[in-house]
Amino acid sequence: MLAEYNTTLAWRCPICGELSPDEINIFDFSGNNKLDLKCDCDFVKVSIDRMKNKYCLEYTCIFCESRHSILYSPEEFWNNQIKQIKCLDMGAELGYLGPQDKINSFLETEEELNHILSELEVKDYFYQPEIMLSILDELQSIAESSNLVCQCGNLDIDIEILPQELRLICENCQGTTTINTETQEDLQVLKKMQKVKILEGVVSALEGASKQG
Repeated sequence: MLAEYNTTLAWRCPICGELSPDEINIFDFSGNNKLDLKCDCDFVKVSIDRMKNKYCLEYTCIFCESRHSILYSPEEFWNNQIKQIKCLDMGAELGYLGPQDKINSFLETEEELNHILSELEVKDYFYQPEIMLSILDELQSIAESSNLVCQCGNLDIDIEILPQELRLICENCQGTTTINTETQEDLQVLKKMQKVKILEGVVSALEGASKQG
């Protein structure tokens, strides 16, 4: 079976804020070791340099306004796993690299989330909107791996969004876990976790990764 050298990059433009996908094929690098991906607003969102045994992504961050770069081996760059690309300073998600079908699924969820947040007038509603969005992104990734669960066995979890916290509520037993969304420390606690488990029938706060079973 021939290996497929196609991937898709979904990226949030630092100028207009649009999150849009670009399909990438290995032949895009034919005769040129550099590929510039432009937004519809004509800004170069990401530059990809094909180096010896590496692909280097260079990008301007919408959150910290710095220039970042990240390296992938050819195997990492072209494989069928979703790669989350983040601000190297704040940890906020900027985009995704991976198969087109998985990227489209991420974008559909992102669009639904953006619709909810726009109705809440996000910048005025949240205490720390960037941290809130990053935490919601982390929860999305955990949930898509079926690792957002309740102790009672239920996977159907509601999320209540408040200015300074999230509440994860089990629809079956009404167990509730609160997640603070005010500081970088709150974000880092969640980023270290592979699973979030709600305690059955009780109200609790999110605990560190070492205490999650």
